[in-house]
Amino acid sequence: MVDFVFLLAASATGFLLYEQITFGLVADPSRYVGIGMVIAMSFVLAMHSAQAYRPEKVLLLRHQIRLICILTPTTLAFLLTVIFFFKLGSSVSRGSILLTTIASLSGLIALRYFWRAFIPFALARGVFGRRRVLLICGDGFPVLQFQARAAGVGTTVTEVARLSEDGDVPLRCLDLLAGAPPAHIDEVVIVWRSADMTKLDDYLGQLRRSTLPVSVTFEGLVGGIVAGTLTKIGGMTAFQTQRPPLSLYESTLKRLFDICFSLTTLLALSPILLITAVAVKLDSKGPVFFRQTRKGYGGRPFRIVKFRSMTVMEDGDEVRQATRGDTRITRVGAFIRSTSLDELPQFWNVLKGEMSVVGPRPHANAHDEYFDAQIGEYVFRRHVKPGLTGWAQINKCRGETPDLKKMEERIFHDLWYINNWSLWLDLKIVCRTVCLFHDFRDVY
Repeated sequence: MVDFVFLLAASATGFLLYEQITFGLVADPSRYVGIGMVIAMSFVLAMHSAQAYRPEKVLLLRHQIRLICILTPTTLAFLLTVIFFFKLGSSVSRGSILLTTIASLSGLIALRYFWRAFIPFALARGVFGRRRVLLICGDGFPVLQFQARAAGVGTTVTEVARLSEDGDVPLRCLDLLAGAPPAHIDEVVIVWRSADMTKLDDYLGQLRRSTLPVSVTFEGLVGGIVAGTLTKIGGMTAFQTQRPPLSLYESTLKRLFDICFSLTTLLALSPILLITAVAVKLDSKGPVFFRQTRKGYGGRPFRIVKFRSMTVMEDGDEVRQATRGDTRITRVGAFIRSTSLDELPQFWNVLKGEMSVVGPRPHANAHDEYFDAQIGEYVFRRHVKPGLTGWAQINKCRGETPDLKKMEERIFHDLWYINNWSLWLDLKIVCRTVCLFHDFRDVY
């Protein structure tokens, strides 16, 4: 309703102001109110068709702005088509349409920023009506975390029913839903972990006795599958659990970004690179640069380049991972590692096409062999080029990995990046890396 009223007002005001300012005419407002009605109704219906007014979708700022930037010009193009067919072109100027477009775009985007700040505030204080759900889940499910996340989109967990160890739904729960809908429940949400779909189908059949809507969300293996991108194959629904390598367009776009960004960075930071090289040479014996063989895209080996920060040049079957307070780290090495200056020469690897600005961090071959044998999904990191920074690093998964759990957490973020790549995501990661630069560190 707010969008409708705003567009109606913005459209009518834009046309009237343009006529007044440009020609000094006091136009009949009824005609422009009618135009505003067409624009507002078309835009709101298009947004509603895209399900953009659902509470959780309104909070997705980037998604909302993208839709606004697409649908607003489309709506005005539809208006121009109507004007053309009804031969009203002489009564509507191009300047007034341009003014209306600018006002509509800027106002709608400003509203989205307002909603993003206001809706969570309003929901937390019960300004809007809340959806009350009965949650059916297993013993290990974190109910408190679910309640906190659900509260952000206007959902309240009014009752919880725990599944038994065998996956049985409590009879009390089935009896509760057998008759008229309880006054304190608006929906039933089932969190299903078991692979026994037969039992789930049986419960869904029993829940059909109730008129309440029922939703099912999955944990474990099935949850990972249904979280994939939805596609249609031969008329059947399929979930893409592993996206293909980047298309020609995507890889070209990413490569152009890598070349432009790395070349600009090397030129801009050339004085710092020179000073660092001199400091490394004067601080301890050995070469300025440290080179080590690592695996890139598809497992292809390449020689990574860094400023030397240690007294050793390990590059073999046994490589001891650096740790905090490592005695092998030189005085200058400790500084350039803490500020990530030792990583800057890797922009040369990016220019050569061996690495990317953003991607999973490459590890020493000895560590690769170990984690390949321990973690089944580790190899999927090589579906893209390794990077100087990545989604894992900006999510605090950086530095030493003393146990498999730490590495599994890093791999989780790396695989999420691979399956959700976009140029916008790369730009976001680069910006967040720069913001975290003062404490960003990768000790490999």
